[in-house]
Amino acid sequence: MKLERLCDVEWQYDTLHEVPPSPDGDGHVYGQGQATFEGRLSGIAHWSNFPRIHGGLANPDARGVIDIGGGAFVLFTLQGLSNPTDGAGIHVMKFMTHDEPHRWLNDVIAVGEGSVDVARSALSMRYYECQVDYRPWA
Repeated sequence: MKLERLCDVEWQYDTLHEVPPSPDGDGHVYGQGQATFEGRLSGIAHWSNFPRIHGGLANPDARGVIDIGGGAFVLFTLQGLSNPTDGAGIHVMKFMTHDEPHRWLNDVIAVGEGSVDVARSALSMRYYECQVDYRPWA
């Protein structure tokens, strides 16, 4: 797989509500906030996240919209795995837009890595566009 840098993103929660894990099950968090995307994909996002908390790990499940200017926008989905204890985060993102200059995003799967700062309710992530490189039958 070839990875091409797509963007850096600063995520900031402005609302957080938590149901901590019980001894018998999972917990959940509901949060929403804003994010700044910089790179080949740039803009300001508004999003919400409903991660499952299990075994000390968070499984993000977010949806949002990125305002890319000029009335254009990109919708996105995000899933992943984060460790609030050591601050490591991994994400997978997909995109949807009808904006002609950005339609290439409709065919992109992006992976991201970065840091989770629980005390600041913030994440700093770098995302890469995944491109198929291994094609033994091509």
